[in-house]
Amino acid sequence: MRRSVAALTVVALLSVVVGNAQGVVQYTLTDLGPLAGNDAHGINLSGQVVGGRTFPGGYHAFAYGGGVMADLGTLQGNHQYSFATDLNDLGQIVGYSVIDLNPSNTLSQRPFLYTGGAMTAIGSFGGGYGFANGINNLGQVVGLSRYGNGVTHAFLYSSGTMTDLGGFEGTGGYSCAYGINEQTQVVGNSTLNGRDRGFLWQNGTMTDLGDLVGGSGNTRAYAINNSAQVVGNTWGNDPSDYNAFVWQNGTMTNLGPGVAEGINDSGVAVGSNPNGLFVWDSVNGLQNANYLLDSSAAGWALYGARDINNVGQIAGWGAHPSGEIHGVLLTPVPEPSAVILLLLGAAGLLAYAGRRKRDAAPAEK
Repeated sequence: MRRSVAALTVVALLSVVVGNAQGVVQYTLTDLGPLAGNDAHGINLSGQVVGGRTFPGGYHAFAYGGGVMADLGTLQGNHQYSFATDLNDLGQIVGYSVIDLNPSNTLSQRPFLYTGGAMTAIGSFGGGYGFANGINNLGQVVGLSRYGNGVTHAFLYSSGTMTDLGGFEGTGGYSCAYGINEQTQVVGNSTLNGRDRGFLWQNGTMTDLGDLVGGSGNTRAYAINNSAQVVGNTWGNDPSDYNAFVWQNGTMTNLGPGVAEGINDSGVAVGSNPNGLFVWDSVNGLQNANYLLDSSAAGWALYGARDINNVGQIAGWGAHPSGEIHGVLLTPVPEPSAVILLLLGAAGLLAYAGRRKRDAAPAEK
């Protein structure tokens, strides 16, 4: 996606202010609640976190921001389950919710988009099952949906239209999309000859990302930033023997045992490994976040992370000093400055405005 001169200037400033400031970081910890099943899954530029947790009415999608935990409800009030997987910088949230397939009254699961205080199902390929995994600042959503014949494929939802992204096995097989960036580059995994293969999809073409075991292994890709850096995990014949990776331009970097699930535009990746929640960047390498917490987080044990935003805030989970598993929000110390937040916000809005302007322009003849 081409950007305006103004947007490129903002991005260049951010590279200096944020990207070159990488170093050993200390974090404060915000506890997102004591209830069992709390999972912090996505985070945006404002530090809003989404996921799923137990509320009095059931296990529901939540949105946390400014000290307030909001219950997002479900697509149908008589059912008790929903989960939020991601949100963008405009506060639009995606996930999935259980619904009834009337008149049979059988249960199904549908992807949703939550915006303007309302949760709306975003459609399906006809099979009554699906979920949304990612959303960008253009409001484009990715996930998976099932056809009536049982085939499940990755989708891209944009401007009210759901597009099948296909898979490595054509009209059959399986594919799932997990992440999308502002250039509409999508990552996920698809079956090929009985194995999972991580993919990068762009402009109608799905590319195999490879693996770390000589081409015969399995790979899943979970997130992609705006420099087309991809994170995920890869394994061989033993699914328990898996390694996290960062992929860029055909090269896969091994981060050791674990799973990488989030990466920001400065190339900082987060995930989980046998030692707990890790943070990785090309300057400092792999770091255990348990050794990066300030004194106010004494007694916590961090287990893993799902996402990281462009000012370095992390959405993850760990054991509270009481032993309960909680979702957590980690914030760098010192907290992101107002200048950085302003620059990041301007970059996102300029990119969004530019794309909207192009979409509204008449096609060339």
